[in-house]
Parts: sequence; structure tokens; C-alpha cells
Amino acid sequence: MGIHEQYMARCIELALKGAGHVAPNPMVGAVLVYQNTIIGEGFHAAFGGPHAEVNCFNSVEEANRSFIKESTLYVSLEPCAHFGKTPPCANLIIQYGVKQLVIGCRDPFDAVNGKGIQLVEGAGIEVIEGILAAECKELNKRFFNFHLKKQPYIILKWAQSANGKIAGTNRERVFIS
Repeated sequence: MGIHEQYMARCIELALKGAGHVAPNPMVGAVLVYQNTIIGEGFHAAFGGPHAEVNCFNSVEEANRSFIKESTLYVSLEPCAHFGKTPPCANLIIQYGVKQLVIGCRDPFDAVNGKGIQLVEGAGIEVIEGILAAECKELNKRFFNFHLKKQPYIILKWAQSANGKIAGTNRERVFIS
């Protein structure tokens, strides 16, 4: 596993901390790296709250803040480029002026899809995308299904007896799952 993959794996690990708290938004993790050392980490912790990138930049200790412009920001999902409950993370990244942005996968949401990358690249920041893309998409498969297929992600459990019924022939109880 290469260095980009190691840091993206950490992003995914962080993103999972938002499970059950961020819907309908996606789970996102972010890591800020300066000379192969993590100087900031963050994840989207709650719907309507600060995104992973904001929490990541806020976690950088005062002594390391001068290194931000020479750092690489890893984010599991493309930074947002629109105003919603929070301002666009792409603008925040530009404001901090990191030298490189590494993204796990693009955000399929129409208000973002490619626009976050375009904004950041337009500001002269190098963007690398597609690092552990399959894992990043799997992390948010419900979010991706909703935005790409325009339908909800549904899980069903079906239980029946061996003869295709839900009770025995004489209405006796049978184990069905």
C-alpha cells in the first residue's frame, strides 16, 4: 500500500466515526499531512455541523499552523462547492492554500460533482483523485445510490419456513430465521 493509500485509509477510518449521525449527508474523513506526518484530522460528525475539512483544519495545533500551506490534504470525498447549512469546503481549502489535495472519489451530488475539484484546481492547487475510490464509494453506498440512481438504498430481510410459509401446516410454530 502506497503512502496516498495509507492516508486515505485513515480518512475512511475517521469517516466511520460519523456513522449514524450525518445522514442524509455522506460520511467523510480528512487528514492533513506535512512531510509524512499527520498534523490534523477531522470527520463530519453530525448533520448540519462542520464538515470533515473544517474539523481537520481546526485540529491543527498552533505550532503547526505555519505548515498548512506546504501540506497535503486527504479527503475521502470531493469537497463541497455550494452553500448549504455550511459554506463550501472547496473555498476553505483555497483559503488555507494547501499545496495538494488528494481525494478518494468524486461527490455524485449535482451541486458538487466535479465543481469542488474545479474550484480547487482553478486556485492553483494540485488535485489527485481516485485513491481507494472503491472503498470510499462503499463507505457511502447509500448516498451514492440515492444520487446516481435517484432511488433509496433499501435492505430487506425475508424469513420463511422450508415450505415457503411463515407457519407450520397445523399452525404450529416453526423456526424461520
